[in-house]
Amino acid sequence: MRVDNSTNDIYVVDKPQDIRLIFSEKHNMILRLLMERDLSISDIAKILSLNPGSVHYHLKELEKHGLVKQVREEVKRGIIKKYYRSAAKRIVIDSPNFGSKKYLDYTTKEYIDRLIASIEFLGYQLPPENMDDARDLLSRYDRRTKELLLQLHNTGLENVENDGVILQNAYNLIFNIWAKEDPELGRIYSEFGKLFLRYE
Repeated sequence: MRVDNSTNDIYVVDKPQDIRLIFSEKHNMILRLLMERDLSISDIAKILSLNPGSVHYHLKELEKHGLVKQVREEVKRGIIKKYYRSAAKRIVIDSPNFGSKKYLDYTTKEYIDRLIASIEFLGYQLPPENMDDARDLLSRYDRRTKELLLQLHNTGLENVENDGVILQNAYNLIFNIWAKEDPELGRIYSEFGKLFLRYE
């Protein structure tokens, strides 16, 4: 199998789904490790004290979004060990163009249905009679989180701080603080508890 072992100096991320992936704690930890050196799934699992299956899942998500790539393979005792690296030495977040039509279409029925299925897999049951209200609620959640992300990127922090890791962590921290204090998200979280029933 041919692999790409080249590394760019800078990779600019401007898609909301990619930005949100970077804000995810486990994805962020894996990405930061791979910015330092090439690692395999077992290497990452050992360093972060995570299950290799969990690392594999998060790594494949990062790879699907172009944030990491496989750079080489080694065969030891008949076992193929794949090594991964970040897409660039520095990953910079740019302001997404939420004004374009592409980003104004916040959700699709397929996206919402898959999101509901994932929520149910994680321990929350949605009674059939609550389905329409849940679709509306998750659409509102998606819209509001994108609005908050846009506000964050409009602060111009990238003009003051050019270290990608500090940018990511600062955005992650402030986004979570804003989300906790945001009245609309507060209403959404409250309604979520009424629509989705937690498994005991």
